[in-house]
This record gives sequence, structure tokens and C-alpha cells, in this order.
Amino acid sequence: MKYTMLAKQAKPIALCLVAGLALSACGNSRMVRGYIFDKELADAIQPGVDNRQSVESTLGTPTVRASFDDNTWYYISTTVRIRPVFWPDAKGHRVMAVAFNDSGVVSDVKNYGLNDMRKINPVDDETPTKGRHLNFFQQIFGGVGRFAGSAPVGTQTDRRSPNG
Repeated sequence: MKYTMLAKQAKPIALCLVAGLALSACGNSRMVRGYIFDKELADAIQPGVDNRQSVESTLGTPTVRASFDDNTWYYISTTVRIRPVFWPDAKGHRVMAVAFNDSGVVSDVKNYGLNDMRKINPVDDETPTKGRHLNFFQQIFGGVGRFAGSAPVGTQTDRRSPNG
């Protein structure tokens, strides 16, 4: 009798726990990836006034520097919504490109947002390589029998060192 009464009381508690876990799995969270912008500091960068040192002391080190020259710095920030089971999707995006002239003075500041993002589809082709195409078993068993039957290094008795 005590067991059935305890089981009846435990059912609503277990149901509440399961419902709570199920609802928490459906929750959304937001996460900032990359640089965290301070609007006042980012807007304070002036072309013709600031230089590399002042930009770095104001904003910190850039997220990315240009690949082929050091005259453009990028500060990149993306706010994503994370939902269980789904890929994160971008809800906010800002890229601040700071360009410098040859003397290191800021020549241009550009801001890009979520509307400037473009989706790309990478090519999923294989890169051709020279050589033989081996199947799974050829890769696993290809080295069997390739080695000569000589004794391991250092086991010969007529020589004093393993290198001869």
C-alpha cells in the first residue's frame, strides 16, 4: 500500500522534471563570436587623424589583417542564435575595415553589416593527385612482404656499431 501511494506521488514530480528538461532543450541562446565592439570607441577612429598605434590602443589587435599586405585591418563580430539540434544562424554581423596609407595613417574606415554577407558554396570536387589509386585493402595490406628478411639493426655480431 505504501509503495502504490509513493508511486502516485512520484508521477507528478517525474512529469514536471521531464517537462522542464524538454522545455530547456528548446531554449535559444545568443553568443557573440569574434571582436566585441564598443560603439563609441569604434566610431572614434578618424581617417587622416589616427595611425596604427592609436587604432591598436583604441580597439586592440585586429581580428584579421589583410592577406597580401599589412595596410588593412579587419575587426569582425558576429552575433549568432544557438538552438539545440540546428546550426547556429547569424542574427547580427559587423565588419569594420580600417585601411592605412603607406605612412601608417588611417586612410579609410568602412563598416559592413549582415546585409553585406554573401553565402558561398565551396566546390566539393577532389584535387587530382599523381600516383596510383588504392582501394581500402590495398592501403591496409600493401606493405606486406615488401621488406627483406635481413636481421634487425644491431644484431650482427661481427660489427661493433649499428651503423657499420
